[in-house]
Amino acid sequence: MQLPLQQKCTEFLFEKMPSYDWRKICERSVLIFLAFALFWKGGKSLEATWLLTALAWFCTYVYWWKRPKEDSIPALLWFAVMMFVGFTVLSFLKSSTANYGLDEVLRTGSLALIFFWVMRRRAEEGEKSYFERLVNVLLIALLIAGIIGLFVYFFQPVNRFVGTFFDYRFHTDYWPNAWADYVLLAWPLAAWWALREKFIFLSVLRFCVLGIIIGFLILTYSRGAMIAFVGQVLLWIILVTFAHWKSKTLPWKKALLNSSVTFLVALGLFFSANAVRSQYFPVQSVEEKVTFTADEGKSSVSERSQFWNQAWVLSAEKPLTGWGPYSFRFVQPRLQTSVLATSDHPHNVILKYAAERGWVAALLFLVIVLTILFKAVRHRVNSKQLFLVLGLTGLLAHNMIDFNLQFVAVALLFWMMLGMLAQDIEWVARSKLNKKLVRFFEVTLATTLLVVAIIESQGMVTSSLGRHAEARGDSQKALYWYKQAKNQWMSRDLHLSRAKILYDLRRLEEAKDAISDYFEENKEDPRAWKRLGDIL
Repeated sequence: MQLPLQQKCTEFLFEKMPSYDWRKICERSVLIFLAFALFWKGGKSLEATWLLTALAWFCTYVYWWKRPKEDSIPALLWFAVMMFVGFTVLSFLKSSTANYGLDEVLRTGSLALIFFWVMRRRAEEGEKSYFERLVNVLLIALLIAGIIGLFVYFFQPVNRFVGTFFDYRFHTDYWPNAWADYVLLAWPLAAWWALREKFIFLSVLRFCVLGIIIGFLILTYSRGAMIAFVGQVLLWIILVTFAHWKSKTLPWKKALLNSSVTFLVALGLFFSANAVRSQYFPVQSVEEKVTFTADEGKSSVSERSQFWNQAWVLSAEKPLTGWGPYSFRFVQPRLQTSVLATSDHPHNVILKYAAERGWVAALLFLVIVLTILFKAVRHRVNSKQLFLVLGLTGLLAHNMIDFNLQFVAVALLFWMMLGMLAQDIEWVARSKLNKKLVRFFEVTLATTLLVVAIIESQGMVTSSLGRHAEARGDSQKALYWYKQAKNQWMSRDLHLSRAKILYDLRRLEEAKDAISDYFEENKEDPRAWKRLGDIL
């Protein structure tokens, strides 16, 4: 009985497995995960980050397993991306708030590897392009997420559209701006899909779908996202006009029809959705939102200004490596000047990276993205490149006044689109990379990230058991599980929870020890100092 089983295992591992089309398995896995991240809270969860890490390892391993003859990535671009990852890792190793931020390291490294994988992807002869399949999956997933979002908008108190970017467990965890970012990335791809249809009736139907997607954007009531959207439309008009200027073949009648259908459907969805919602909950006033007389007043503007200034000050204090990934939340309060004016990030992607990872990492990110965008626009862009540029510039513009790249769904789509755009650029005087060296660094990076994720997953599970026990009021069981997870790198608030439980049990010396454990990883958190004051 044992021998046949061994033979079957051997046959499977060495005969059947190598014969599978692993390239297509990778492609489908990425598309499935893209949809999963969208549906599962927009990817705002540790599970999504850990799965992304496994996916990046899988894609990297399969690519290099096939031993390609040459590497298609320009040397300078490859070095810039790897340095961005490297400075992120260095920032975490020198972090002042090391109990947080490991998830950002895993995401950054994994997204860089997927960027490389997408950029190297080439369609085989006669095969539908990966870009087309991405668009098809994206549109289906986006429409389903939008329908779910409509029910949330109708029957939940939150007065802005969030799609699937919410956590049902907490009434505060609704993220309309993150959903808006996702739509800013996606709607240009929907426009590309709509423009490909030649038959009038089907073309109108496709532009109705585009109108529905834009309606989902308008319902977010995001001023910043709408400004970015208008900028995208203006950029589209400029690029198309410039491309047809000499030939004077601009199809303005068709463009007028398509845009009319799109915006009529978008406005129809906006007013219809608000009419349904008004039967259950108050509807946000557009006039109040535009004139800054809504509940938040002008605080969204004034607080952003404060966050930018504070991030600049913090980045100047540690310009090389920053304070550590996800550190702004803890180091910003000491510069706080207004009541409740705190945030997890400074509402600007460049200032976030500068304050948390250092100016080198921030400038590397900016150079990578802008180089690809400028190279794409300098040459005559084709249809696919045009809409990739529109999506990427829209997200980048909005993230100058916000930050939503911590959502795996948003970040993954961003880096995939960036890779597809970079893939089509004609890189001049491309210097060749040493294939063996590139393979070594990428496989090492992917494997290291995966091993760290696997090791940390045990602590994640045990600390989660501790939190559930604490929520039930079972203090002893919670302390037991917290002790089991004590040595994990990403301990987050574990030691603070220990200190609280021990303080409530009047075991003050042990509570002080728990705070000491917390200070070994993070001395910047005001909550820890307050807890220590209570204990003393």
